[in-house]
Amino acid sequence: MLTKLTDEEKESYCIKLASHMKRLRAVVGYTQDDLEALSGISKERISRIENGAFVMRWSQFVSFMMVFYMNSNSKEYLVASKILTPRLLQALQMKDDHVPPDILIPISDSLTREFNTEFKSQSQRLGSDE
Repeated sequence: MLTKLTDEEKESYCIKLASHMKRLRAVVGYTQDDLEALSGISKERISRIENGAFVMRWSQFVSFMMVFYMNSNSKEYLVASKILTPRLLQALQMKDDHVPPDILIPISDSLTREFNTEFKSQSQRLGSDE
């Protein structure tokens, strides 16, 4: 059965993320303007969320998580502060309750070539001597 968060769990995640927003922005060096540009959520709404005047919606939570998850420093902060939990990852990755979430995302060789990146696939990382 797919992991599905209850409305109460979603609200709890939203409240917890809101309480860490200023610190998360500081960790990655973003202003509210930067976060607005990256998340599509207005600076005014971000300010109200950070100051506790507005409880973010689940869609806003997901937008913020996408922004912060893409940065390794803020991703570590999300895990350390228990905002990013295995259960949340299971739900976002549409995993069954008994299937652990993916932490490393494999990147295929063809995608690496297509984007001319330095990405390595999970299998390359596991087999490398780096």
